[in-house]
Amino acid sequence: MKRFLLLLVFLSQSVYADLDQAIAYAEAGDVRKGQMELVNISQRAMDGDPQSMCEFGEMYAKEGYWIVQSDKDASDWWLKSAEMGYVPCQFAIGAAYIIGFGIVKDLLKAKSWLQKTIDSSDELHSEAAGTLYAIHELGKY
Repeated sequence: MKRFLLLLVFLSQSVYADLDQAIAYAEAGDVRKGQMELVNISQRAMDGDPQSMCEFGEMYAKEGYWIVQSDKDASDWWLKSAEMGYVPCQFAIGAAYIIGFGIVKDLLKAKSWLQKTIDSSDELHSEAAGTLYAIHELGKY
């Protein structure tokens, strides 16, 4: 479980550039700019931008300056993004299915999403997905 959480923290640093910018503005004391960046992320998510949908899911997954934390809403947004082919969210939803983060634990679905990630050209997420796949012995399913 610790490895999984560390992996998600590591990956969130590389994937959520706009969300990171919003946090940076808020921490620098420019709350207004931070809020505007969050509004932009949410608007792009509602418009169907897969990266923004993934970031919107991340906003729900963590406590922060934005919306009420909700594991279910986080996984819902990650799934929408993953279904559109956004690899970082394919990884995120695969990992969520392993532990039941906001959804019912389902190792077959975890295997499917992590395999899509492994098969992608995104080396960082592919390697991380391979690690989770092996640790949780998803080849058995």
